[in-house]
Amino acid sequence: MAADFHIKDGEGVGTKAGVTLDHALKVTVVEPLSVAVPAEVMTRRKLLNAFLIDSADSNDLTIDGSTTPVEFSVSSLPDRVRWISSLRFILNGTNLELDTLDFRRFGAATVVNTPLATGLAFFVEQGGVVSNFIVDPIGTIGDLNIYADDFRNFVNAVSATEDYLAFDYNFVQPVVLPIGSQDRIVVTVQDDLTAIALFKVLVRGYQELA
Repeated sequence: MAADFHIKDGEGVGTKAGVTLDHALKVTVVEPLSVAVPAEVMTRRKLLNAFLIDSADSNDLTIDGSTTPVEFSVSSLPDRVRWISSLRFILNGTNLELDTLDFRRFGAATVVNTPLATGLAFFVEQGGVVSNFIVDPIGTIGDLNIYADDFRNFVNAVSATEDYLAFDYNFVQPVVLPIGSQDRIVVTVQDDLTAIALFKVLVRGYQELA
């Protein structure tokens, strides 16, 4: 016959321990006081703000990728682990007003009611697996809004004719770029975007140095 054991608190409270339906002992993780944690542990993960860059280390997406597509990415590094939590697409230029028919074009790169011919690609590569962040290539600024968690549109804020437009994309959980891996986050320009005054993609998150 099996003995019946009870585990209780031994410091005077008498609280009983609990067990889950899977026969696992229930425990609670209690965060230690900051004063008891070494500074090198508390500051282990450091701020990360960076622009996506191409093979020439340029962060300028206002290029002609219609003949040869150009990839802009943030990749793993040999001396640190990167966690990317969000991206921000930043555009300046004419015809970037979301509440007008500009919604159905890509700024000055196309004419009214005309999307990009091929569109922007946006994907994440982890462990050899490519996951498309967008279902179809981005052809208009309206398409950018489909997947965005937030946006800002300031009309004629840059100049008398140029607008500011930004879209924020938050990952459900941070995309991890391990040390020495081939993992990366990529935006590919596949059209002529030279008519856009400014176009950059900012990534945000944190990193841990080896």
